[in-house]
Amino acid sequence: MSYSDIARLLREDLKLAHIPIGMAFLEDPPQGIKHYAEAVPTACTFWKAAERALFYATAEDHYNCPIGAITQGFKLPDEVMQNALALIGQMGKLDYFHEAEARNVPTVQKEHRVIVYGPLEDFESLAADLVLLIVTPFQAMLVSEATGGAAWEGGTPSAILGRPACAVIPSALNRNVAASSYACMGARTFAGVGEQELLQAVPSAVLPRLAERLPKILAANAAMKEYYAAKKAQFAQV
Repeated sequence: MSYSDIARLLREDLKLAHIPIGMAFLEDPPQGIKHYAEAVPTACTFWKAAERALFYATAEDHYNCPIGAITQGFKLPDEVMQNALALIGQMGKLDYFHEAEARNVPTVQKEHRVIVYGPLEDFESLAADLVLLIVTPFQAMLVSEATGGAAWEGGTPSAILGRPACAVIPSALNRNVAASSYACMGARTFAGVGEQELLQAVPSAVLPRLAERLPKILAANAAMKEYYAAKKAQFAQV
């Protein structure tokens, strides 16, 4: 399926309230795609903008959010690193995020100097490395089942990550599996993630399985819902 077909499947069949976001980690800016010219306070601010248009952002564009720049795999110059340490120190005083955690947070391993963001359906001649979804818990359940994250087949059980929300991107890319996140206050403030929503990151290698399995998972859950409704009706106290 094309990216536009997968985006349509996610929007219409999964009934997403947010546009599926594509991300590509590249060495050089692609021709014909504009640079995001405005300064942003956080890396996750790009996710909100990506629901509207296709663009690329450089490492420098991410430096206002040093933790986000770290998780996205950019090397920080000394001045930005000092800002990062100061921010982490402030978070530590609030008992929110500590330096020991910062040393262990995942980072994107693919070599790159820019990130292309935008609606998945606009990735026509450009290969997306990952699709980022803002979902309800119910939608997250369906995506997890479709991508194999809910299967008990002897592998590592799926987990939902905590803050920072942007860590879900390297977690998915580096392991080449779909990953989920509770999000964080930054993502809820700047990226429009609602209180009743989660994040899911689906690497490109998993997209074919998602596209092939999602209609079957939706049908299976609809059938199970009818079965459970009938079973529930047999018990007056439920």
